[in-house]
Amino acid sequence: MDVKNSLSLLKKHADAEDAVNDVFLSIIGGNCTVPTNNENETKSYLFICIRNSALNLKKLNSKHKTVNFDEFFNLPTVYNLEEDVLKKDSYYELLAFVNTMPSIYNDVLTLYISFEKTLKEISVLLNLPFKTVETRFRRGKKILKNKFGDLDI
Repeated sequence: MDVKNSLSLLKKHADAEDAVNDVFLSIIGGNCTVPTNNENETKSYLFICIRNSALNLKKLNSKHKTVNFDEFFNLPTVYNLEEDVLKKDSYYELLAFVNTMPSIYNDVLTLYISFEKTLKEISVLLNLPFKTVETRFRRGKKILKNKFGDLDI
């Protein structure tokens, strides 16, 4: 995971860089140890650490909301605020529910939904067989379908 993927969660480049930097400063400071015996295991570990750092930063930022007036006044001429709010609320409700799911589904679904990774990429990142990732995705999607009805995932 890198700044680009953090950016998909945080929406601000500076915040995404902060999330990545926090993880690497923690590693340099000796607060955590990174598995180094397998490249894919290292990538998976860093990916999940950075994702968690980004989620923590997002949670912190949501408590201190600011309004960007440039974005506010540059709305497209055809803009349905109600529809946009409903989509965002649904998306955040979906992610909140995914975060409560067991980690075997949570990791796969988060990588797929938030970071737009393919199942093949997720398989490599998590160092799991493709069929395992596919099964976890299918079962996780079934849980989401039971909770939210028909989804376009």
